[in-house]
Amino acid sequence: MLTHRGFVVVFAGVLFLTSGFSFFNFYLTLLGVYLLVGLVVTLPLFAMTANLSGIEVDRQIDKVKVFSGDFLRVKVTIKNTSRRHFDFIEVHDQYPELWILAIGANFIASRIEPGGSITFSYILQVRMRGKYYLGPTEVIMRDRLGLHYYKRVLKEQTEVLVYPTWKDVRRLEALGKQRQLGLMFGAHRTKVIGMGTDFAGFREYQPGDPFRNIDWKTSAKRGDLVVKQYEMEKNIQIICMVDTSGSMGNGYPENTKLEYAIRAAVLLTHMGIERKDLVGTCVFSDIVHAFVPPSLKPNHMYDVLEALAIAEPVGWSDYESAISYVTSQTKKRTYIIWLTDLEESPAPLLNAMKKVVANGHRATIISPFGPWFEAPVGQFGPVEKVLSEAVSEELWERRQKITRALARFGINVVNVGPEDFLPSIIRQYEMAKQRGVAMF
Repeated sequence: MLTHRGFVVVFAGVLFLTSGFSFFNFYLTLLGVYLLVGLVVTLPLFAMTANLSGIEVDRQIDKVKVFSGDFLRVKVTIKNTSRRHFDFIEVHDQYPELWILAIGANFIASRIEPGGSITFSYILQVRMRGKYYLGPTEVIMRDRLGLHYYKRVLKEQTEVLVYPTWKDVRRLEALGKQRQLGLMFGAHRTKVIGMGTDFAGFREYQPGDPFRNIDWKTSAKRGDLVVKQYEMEKNIQIICMVDTSGSMGNGYPENTKLEYAIRAAVLLTHMGIERKDLVGTCVFSDIVHAFVPPSLKPNHMYDVLEALAIAEPVGWSDYESAISYVTSQTKKRTYIIWLTDLEESPAPLLNAMKKVVANGHRATIISPFGPWFEAPVGQFGPVEKVLSEAVSEELWERRQKITRALARFGINVVNVGPEDFLPSIIRQYEMAKQRGVAMF
């Protein structure tokens, strides 16, 4: 194939040739013929020698699973396993368009000897959760005059799984280290009277109580036998239902309703693990895409991150199928937190909530309100502004009807925007801990 320089030679040859014929100039005509013939003759000669089968590319990365916003180091080694040398070779390593090239360059141009190798590296900042691929790699060989080139695409790709952002968890940990968590979010533990270590008070002695629990000094003062009571910390079980239907994808890029829901699920899971609560995650739309049952095993957090990393806003919200699947997998009493925008028909939602209550579970819906995640009204023109306000009022009235219907089942709906989505999930978790719902 012709390079940019080769096209310039073609253009110059045609220009000289036509000028020579126009002005009856033998030298211009001869120069044009020389350029064109020379280019045509060198092309098959280059094609006969252009062989990149001996070139091998090895790509290495420092980690195959990374959090959104972190950096990834890529090292590429080009080996020449053939017996010929290449005077000029270019290697371009492809990476996802959404990522940012932070340091270095993803290509190299160099000479490579038989049996030799060259290496280059670069650092990428990964953006957006999901499954991505590094590669393919393009290897380009040029002739010495730079008129022709031959390109070979090596299909080898490296898969990289990008977890949802971890910045919310880091911010929460920073607050905890500053001893401000309890002041800001009201951190509480669920405690019940039982066999614990924290003193809770006294009560009258009842037949069958162990004698070691009797407080003899207090009994002597009161004239009746009394026993000590202690508090025992209890934990709760939570399942976070993340709706990934198509409407959850609305909003600014990287700040859609779904992205906030995923960030909230990650934050909830981290808080539960820190406090020894069982937190599971269900990712659903018209089908259940992934379900991570509540657990305290060491790699539980990474199981949740992998399930959330590949979530995409597709399909519609089938609440009934999702809760049927979850209740069949969960036998213990559970506190179910739904992260959904409530933009589907209300009848299936009400049927799903009836099943939640019938199985003895508790539920809360944290619902992102669509217009709060989209472009501000101030950015619209007069007509668009009126239409936007009308749509918002209609959606709000519909949402209020659903809220009143769910209140009959004891299910609360919390309407949230981008600013209060994460504080709301923290608040609902703390309230559940205080009330002691779904204890185990």
